[in-house]
Amino acid sequence: MTKRILVDGDVIVDHHIFQGLRPFPNSTEKLGSQISTCMGGASLLFELCRGLCQDEHNIDTQAPFGLLNKNYREIENIPSHRRAYAVWSPCKKNAKSKDDDPKVWRVTQMFGYGSKVEGVEKNPENATTVSDAAEVVVLDDAALDYRFDRTAWPACLNRIDVDGTRPEWIVMKMSHPLCQGDLWYELRKFSNDKKFMENFILIVSASDLRRSEVMISQGRSWEQTVEDLLAELQINPELTELHKCQHLIVHFESEGALWIDSTENSSRHLVFDSGNLEGKWGNDMPGQVLGRSSCFAAGVVSALLEHLNVKDQDHTPESQKLDLTRGISNGLAAMRMLKEIGFGVVDSKAAPGFPVSEIVKKIKNNEESGFSTVSIAKLSPDDKKPWTLIDGNLFDIKLPLFGFARQVARYGPKVLNGIPYGKFGSLFTVDRRELESLNGIRQLIDDYVKLDDGKKPLSIGVFGPPGAGKSFGIQEIAKGILGEKTPFLTFNLSQFRGQEMLIGALHQVRDEALKGKPPVVFWDEFDCGGLEWLQYLLAPMQDGAFLEGQITHPIGKCIFVFAGGTRYTMQSFSPDKSSAKYDDFKLKKGPDFVSRLRGYLDVLGPNPRQLFDPKTNGYDLDATDTCFPIRRALLLRVMSKVYGDKAVLRIDSGLLNAFLKIKEYKHGARSLETIVKLTIGKKGGLMRSNLPPREQMALHVDYDCFMRLIQQDMQFKTACKTITPTLAQSIHQFYLDLAKKNGWKVKYDMLFNDPQLPAEIKDDNVAAAVRIPEVLSLVGLQVALREEGATKDEGKNLAKIKAHIEHHLEILAEAEHNGWMGHKVRNGWRYGEQRDDRNKIHNCLKKYNVLDLEDKEKDRDAVRNYPEIISKAGYTIVFESESC
Repeated sequence: MTKRILVDGDVIVDHHIFQGLRPFPNSTEKLGSQISTCMGGASLLFELCRGLCQDEHNIDTQAPFGLLNKNYREIENIPSHRRAYAVWSPCKKNAKSKDDDPKVWRVTQMFGYGSKVEGVEKNPENATTVSDAAEVVVLDDAALDYRFDRTAWPACLNRIDVDGTRPEWIVMKMSHPLCQGDLWYELRKFSNDKKFMENFILIVSASDLRRSEVMISQGRSWEQTVEDLLAELQINPELTELHKCQHLIVHFESEGALWIDSTENSSRHLVFDSGNLEGKWGNDMPGQVLGRSSCFAAGVVSALLEHLNVKDQDHTPESQKLDLTRGISNGLAAMRMLKEIGFGVVDSKAAPGFPVSEIVKKIKNNEESGFSTVSIAKLSPDDKKPWTLIDGNLFDIKLPLFGFARQVARYGPKVLNGIPYGKFGSLFTVDRRELESLNGIRQLIDDYVKLDDGKKPLSIGVFGPPGAGKSFGIQEIAKGILGEKTPFLTFNLSQFRGQEMLIGALHQVRDEALKGKPPVVFWDEFDCGGLEWLQYLLAPMQDGAFLEGQITHPIGKCIFVFAGGTRYTMQSFSPDKSSAKYDDFKLKKGPDFVSRLRGYLDVLGPNPRQLFDPKTNGYDLDATDTCFPIRRALLLRVMSKVYGDKAVLRIDSGLLNAFLKIKEYKHGARSLETIVKLTIGKKGGLMRSNLPPREQMALHVDYDCFMRLIQQDMQFKTACKTITPTLAQSIHQFYLDLAKKNGWKVKYDMLFNDPQLPAEIKDDNVAAAVRIPEVLSLVGLQVALREEGATKDEGKNLAKIKAHIEHHLEILAEAEHNGWMGHKVRNGWRYGEQRDDRNKIHNCLKKYNVLDLEDKEKDRDAVRNYPEIISKAGYTIVFESESC
């Protein structure tokens, strides 16, 4: 069935002033200034939708495009308040571009809109000229005249409540003020009409939402932003109208969007850039662009049209479900592309303009967008553990994330796709609380450097256990903002023998600040000596000056970082007023010191988070800290000098297990670094044979526990090779059964114990059994001896294990394939397009992602069969335990 689409809404005339390079009449530069006028707003969205519909035989591209039938093409009819003005200048593509690299046109100055015309300006055209017969209506409500002018609406909207005539779908892009105007009130009449509301898609931006009286955070973490938005939609009367929409899409610039599906499916999907928060992508690209929201809306429309096409051809229940996530991803990618290419490359021969064809091509053929999609479950306010997106990716694991940490350690940050992470120079983090703290500190430093007059220092507190790396995070953030050549000064107050040494240190800070670049000053162990130094630090922090004799010296613009040496958290440093220690803290000027801090950071390090208990004045382990293995994995790569997404860490699987699961590093990151340095081989690999002696190891970890963790899977692997050949037999029989089921030709169609079966084939099956624990460990599973007698929960546990395996099937299948390849290569096999067993050539010795679907399915089936295979040898699969 042919689908017809109608695009309508507020049309804007964009006046673009392109700044040339000829300041004088006799300038030799060819590129001169020019002015162009083009249609924007609904007209731009119309052009994008028409481009999407070209070459689509099931969509009528003629009359249904309502704007073709209107008189908007006569620009002189458009009133001044619907005319926008902007200056475009040649801009570098990004900060890394050289001066002589090609530049692109981007907006460098916005002049806004023309004078407001008194009264509502009616559109000159009559509504009957707009095509009425359309299955999909796309509306661009820019909060100008369209929402108030009923005569401008398509006739089908005016007749909804008269004869029931309605489009199959309505997609509406709405600007601030939201949910206002006659058009919205007309649509709101049908809020109780289930069919109508289920086919109504509303698109708004988070920036427009924030213009109302709502609290939606920005730049802290994706989790916090989503939590805030969902809470505001639930309780804030300003957003009550939006909450009634069955399909609400809120986009956060070009970094992400939340689709709230309130139909019977009742689902929420976040499409987001896991490495960039809202407004952070493209900050190294000077200038802005116009029309990004139209690109996003076009992406959503493309997904809707694809859904309608599939729905007409395939009548299965699955095809009837609407999925807008791909369209959202395409729309976000199109927004980014527009920012990258601007209005074209600066060239005197090419006229600048909106790149319609390029954007349409991006939406249609966007293979790898770089965005991840996560389904968000219902959030529980009673959950003590802060909700994180990593929970949705890793299938309801409450234990520490050892499995995921193994992937991160081996393959690096690239496996963080789908999980929010922060990159601050060489520092990576996935822990929500740490990420929010680091982003807060980065914002503080950025605002101070760009906006503060520098009359007094920016003061930040940093706390953490010994060896946590308290200075590292601040250094990386500062270098990212101030540059690699940022001056750093460090003073350990525990080594000062009097106030004169403090004055000398402040003179060094002042001298560095006078050079023009704000220095970062670390005051290490500022809390030593019973907090005696706090009283002397107050004046420099508050006044930005220090007194030497009778002379006052201004310090200049700088950043003070106070690193605690005896208190591990801000809470332990600053006791509550009800605490017995508060009076002493107050006497030593503690509250005055805290009031001068602009922010603080509790650094975690490689050990599990510790929570301060004011009642006992001690620390307890935080059971909700499931991310500490990932912190260890990231540190392990850095300390092994393995950088980049393509670099693979070469490490003994048992040794990796011990590094990630050991209960405690006695001296934090320093202990981990010491063991790595003493273990790493000349070629960069980490193998257990290179471990230092017991005496050296015992200085940093529990040696016996460390060794037990290295040997954790040895019993099972030994059983595979010697004691229990049943596993290898099961694997061989599984392959024969699978081949028979799928009609594959098998060269050795005989039982495992058949004397005619070559020893190499038997060894392949043994190797497949041996690698099962290592493969399973990537998703937090391990092999254990089955206890005698079946338990009543055994079936339930097996179901959970199988569901967990299915959830991570691609990760496990790829690991199974890599293990198979490694074994083959070690036995002299090599790749060839045609399989030749005699010459040890195999056509599947290539990366998993380029395998044929049939060959991928072999690896998937092998993994799915793990539980059954190992059960025949008296073993079972369990979720990984924390004990050593």
